[in-house]
Amino acid sequence: MHRKPLVLIIASGILCAFAAASASSPQGSPLPPSNPKGLEQIRFTSSGILSPRSEIMPGLAFPPQFSQEIKTLFFDLRDAVYNSAPPEKIEQMASRLMGELKQVSGNPAGVALLEARIGYLAGRAWKEHEGKKQAISWFERGMDAGTILASLEGETPAAILAYTEPLAELCLLKDLGFLMTNGPKIGKNADRILSMEPHNIKGLILKASALAYPPPIWGGNYGKALELYARIIELGSSGLPREILFDIRAGIATAYANLKMKTHGGWWFRSALELYPNNAYAREQMEKLAE
Repeated sequence: MHRKPLVLIIASGILCAFAAASASSPQGSPLPPSNPKGLEQIRFTSSGILSPRSEIMPGLAFPPQFSQEIKTLFFDLRDAVYNSAPPEKIEQMASRLMGELKQVSGNPAGVALLEARIGYLAGRAWKEHEGKKQAISWFERGMDAGTILASLEGETPAAILAYTEPLAELCLLKDLGFLMTNGPKIGKNADRILSMEPHNIKGLILKASALAYPPPIWGGNYGKALELYARIIELGSSGLPREILFDIRAGIATAYANLKMKTHGGWWFRSALELYPNNAYAREQMEKLAE
């Protein structure tokens, strides 16, 4: 999770700029463009599919104590964040959902997990709109909730993810000392998750993002990122939550863009925008690729 938040409506001019370079849009073909020599061993057989299930994380269902209203509010919040809604709106939605969770009894671990997800999402919204102070506050709330989750059920993959995702964002927002102390924990935590669950989708995305987004001097390795994303798509062949699929497609697009492969990057950013047409990150990146 890294990096920058992710996606937006593409202006017709940008689409035209890529029309000649791209064989077809994601809507027109389920098959992504093939890779050139040097990357031919990396094959994407599809751009991934949406899951029909309602899950907090891939493979992790909502606890039975959660009402349909809580589920609806969570997905509304998620989609608003990924569609780059104003942070003030996100603040209201997140606060309302936090209030609803106070009424839930009988599952403190489930409440802590959802609070961690809310903190991460709200922080992400403020970060995208350069609200550093508010973003740090929400990421810290998310990290605290993840730590509570770990105290309740142990260092499970879900608990490690719950506090590692906001920690990764805090490393980008706080001072160099915080980054030097906590930055190495992100990769180590991803390895811990995958040692327990080798096919954990979010754990694999955490590792892939660390390869796809930063420059090589900070650990970026775009070819390895693409290899890992291809594996993730195969593992998620039964379907993935919308925001997870978006993160995968945007991560692949970013890796290609960093390799200066505009046709491939454009195809994958358009594929990501099919999921969240107003995402600011993907729109900005599409504009850069069109230059």
